[in-house]
Amino acid sequence: MYEFISGKLVSKQPDHVVVETSGIGYRLKVSHSTFEQLPGPSANVMIYTHLHVREDIFDLYGFAQRDEREFFFKLIAISKIGPKAALAILSGGSPADISNWIMAEDAKTIAKTPGIGPTTAKRLILELKPKIEKGIGTSEPGGLTSSLGTSSIEDEAIMALEALGYSRAEVYSKIRKIVKDSEVELTTEQLIKQTLQK
Repeated sequence: MYEFISGKLVSKQPDHVVVETSGIGYRLKVSHSTFEQLPGPSANVMIYTHLHVREDIFDLYGFAQRDEREFFFKLIAISKIGPKAALAILSGGSPADISNWIMAEDAKTIAKTPGIGPTTAKRLILELKPKIEKGIGTSEPGGLTSSLGTSSIEDEAIMALEALGYSRAEVYSKIRKIVKDSEVELTTEQLIKQTLQK
């Protein structure tokens, strides 16, 4: 129903924000990830939205990035995972992080999310892994080349480290941090070397 809301950020809390537009204040439930990405109060923002209607309850959800909202839709399509649980999962990591845990079948990490037990984590992997696998290799905004949000160089480094016996979940976050902190573009070999030194 609503694609996005654009206006002044009036207040910002870890679980919700208030955005004023045309004299109306909209309260949006948000993940911790969206909370961290948004600027401080009084700044102008554009937040992607989803209106969730259930019986007599109308909840408005906000997302700093479109891909976070798309992942939210995938999560609430899974049986027994409602909007509250989906936001909790998204608060535990970015869509790329969660996709990585699912591809690595890392139910233990997913189950650390409050309200998500081992059984739900396994069901999440079972239902989402085939959908994520279909998306690998497709181009994404910003030059990303996989559904995990990694570049081809990062993917090569991850596969090489997996061949050495490391789990994907173990090396993914290290590689992403190295790439983010590096001032120059690293080769696959340099990336592998730096990851092994961590």
